[in-house]
Parts: sequence; C-alpha cells; structure tokens
Amino acid sequence: MIRNFEELLQAAKQTTGGEVSRTVLVVGPVNVETAEAIREARERLGLQFVFAELSAAVEAMASGAAGILMKGAVDTATLIKAALKPESGLRTGRLLSDVFVFEYAARPENRLVMITDGGLNIAPDLEAKVQLIRNAVAVAHALGNANPKVAALSASEFVQPNMASSVDAAALAQMNAAGEIAGCVVAGPLALDNALDAAAAAEKGIRGAVAGAAEILLCPTIECANMLAKSTVYIGNARLAHVIVGAKIPILIPSRADKSDAKLLSLALGMMMAASPAGK
Repeated sequence: MIRNFEELLQAAKQTTGGEVSRTVLVVGPVNVETAEAIREARERLGLQFVFAELSAAVEAMASGAAGILMKGAVDTATLIKAALKPESGLRTGRLLSDVFVFEYAARPENRLVMITDGGLNIAPDLEAKVQLIRNAVAVAHALGNANPKVAALSASEFVQPNMASSVDAAALAQMNAAGEIAGCVVAGPLALDNALDAAAAAEKGIRGAVAGAAEILLCPTIECANMLAKSTVYIGNARLAHVIVGAKIPILIPSRADKSDAKLLSLALGMMMAASPAGK
C-alpha cells in the first residue's frame, strides 16, 4: 500500500503501460508552476505531454491521444463541459467527482487521507454520495488500500432529523453494512475530530474500524469539502494532490494557485489511476 507522497512518486515512476497511458493532454496555456511540474514529470516520471487549446482538445480526447487530461489556464467548468461532450468519448455513465488527497502528518502509518468532493458536485443527494464514495474508493484501491475506512461527515456523531448530512451519513453506513457499497468500511455520522483522532473518538465512546482512523472523508457539500481541503494546505501546510475520476481517463484540475509540487503529485496520482483497473 502506498502510504505517503514519496511512495506515490516512486510507484508512479514504476507504472507500466503503453505510450498513450503515459501521455498527458494539457488544455490551455500553462503558468510558471505548471511548466515546472511538467519539466519534473518528464524527468522523474517519464511522462510525455501534448498541448492543445480548447477547440482542438475535444478532437484530441476522441482520438485517444492521451491517457490523462490536465487543465492549464482554463476554467475548470469549461474543461469539464468539453470533456463531457459526447464527441470527446470520455463519458462512462458514472458521476464525475474530485478526490483530494493530503498527507496527514499526525498519522504514523498510512498518511494519505482523501476528501471529496470539493471540486464538482455542489449539493450531492444520497445517491450521488454513494457514487462519491465509490469514486474515492477507486482511488484508494489504485493506491493499494484494499479496504479503505470512510467517514461520512456531519457536525455531530448523532443522527438529527433536521440535519440532512447526519441522516444521509447513517443511511450510507447502513448501505455499506448491507453490502450495497463494497470495497470499503463506511461509518457515520462522524464529526471531523472523531473521524481522524483516536483519542477524541475514545473520549466520546465511539468505536469501530473507522473511528479515529478515517482514510476517506466524505463531506456533505462542495463548500465543506473545498474549505476543508484548502485548510489542510493553507493552515496545515500539507502537501496535496487531486484527481477527477468517473470519466474514461483521469482528469487533473490543479488550481492556478497550486505550487509545482502539488501539480507533480497530481500527475503521479493520475498515472496511478490510468494504470489501475479501479480507474477505468
């Protein structure tokens, strides 16, 4: 199992596949940080890059010219709209969602914790949350984590009828117990402290495999996920990577404000998804 970002870089370098699977289609111009990440990815990961403006990108996607799609200086919504055009050939019928990964330094073993979805789905309903879990679990599986621990987050560990996130979280846990959500362990509702901190979970008498040990954090809304993810970087000074899954190939939507390290790590994560059956 890949437990930290240095192991991710090493594993990505060793992935096997044809030339297409190691080719990245970059849409739009690139800034200095993206250019540096591309330079490093060529040298350290053996990736190749194809550049296209938006008008030519859909044709390039349809031709199967690349195994990874990456955003340059274009708006995320514009890129996703282009990727979802029928003529792009990238649709699979699955929900697309962003999986953000950060390195949680307080954890000695598997430091990689995922947050979803802070990039695409604004207010997912219960069925959409099932798909968000499945997409994040696919990323965990691609990283060698065969049974990731999923915390369905709310503001409290108690089900409250007037708090929809807590009701949905309990339903997701029940669906997992019934085998309707497979390949992971889901618990909820959990607050952030008792999802990540074993002492906090023990103090509140919360037991189970996920309590204090969550590896995937399912947030109730895009605002929650986006702010939580950015807080790990701008307050916690954590390294990051993220990838959109659910399309035929992994899609990378690095922020223009992201540093080259984050973009390099996202490229490595995209490589792992492109090489894994879980990413298809």
